Amino acid sequence: MNDQITVEELQKASRNVERLSEFVGERRDWMLASDAGNAAASLADAARSLDEVISKLVASDDLDEPQARQPAKLEPPGQVTPGRLVKFAEFIDQLRTWFLAHNSAALPEGSDPFVRSLRDSLAGTVTAVEALCGPALTVKAPEDRRVTADLGQVAEVDMNARLEFDNIASRPLLQISRGVTEFTPDTVSMIDQFFAKQGIQLEGSERRRFHEKILKWIKGTPEGQMLVVRLSGLSGKVEAYSSYKPRGT
Repeated sequence: MNDQITVEELQKASRNVERLSEFVGERRDWMLASDAGNAAASLADAARSLDEVISKLVASDDLDEPQARQPAKLEPPGQVTPGRLVKFAEFIDQLRTWFLAHNSAALPEGSDPFVRSLRDSLAGTVTAVEALCGPALTVKAPEDRRVTADLGQVAEVDMNARLEFDNIASRPLLQISRGVTEFTPDTVSMIDQFFAKQGIQLEGSERRRFHEKILKWIKGTPEGQMLVVRLSGLSGKVEAYSSYKPRGT
């Protein structure tokens, strides 16, 4: 793989993320559909994770902290549905994977304006999502547990808990059975124990859904990276989110 990052690639990434940020920012006062909470939380999480990766690539200390851009609001207000938010989160995750695959590359001369624009757009996306979700995530019940009118009680999980997967030859996470790639028994045990420690008992289709998601993430882990899985309950139910970090850190 070519480890070089070009100014043209950064410019394209900056332009696409800016458009994404403007779309969400213009709708930050709209109503969030009752089934869009998870998609919105996933988008904010993806934007924060990508900014963290980009910030580590910046060699110069001269760049200011990102400033959240907020475009003019759209009137009259409408409703934000999950479909486009899911696609935005997937796009940012793909961009993050691309940057991780180039984590040994130095940023080229002339990249500062595009890096700054990227980080400003990502900050603007997070701010817009927080504004969009804010009222739904701040209502308190008498027993002081967070609830939402649309999404019900927020799941109680430790959002600082992490499960790390390092797929190495001496300790493989996957195996092939009858031509199908699947978890090894040890990997299944790791996943189920991680959820169990959070008080979450996975069964039936819900267990398959989480296992399929994590299997996809493991198979897509860039070379030299480890998969890190965390849980969130901000959307009203438990969801798993992925990130990657260099092996050995």
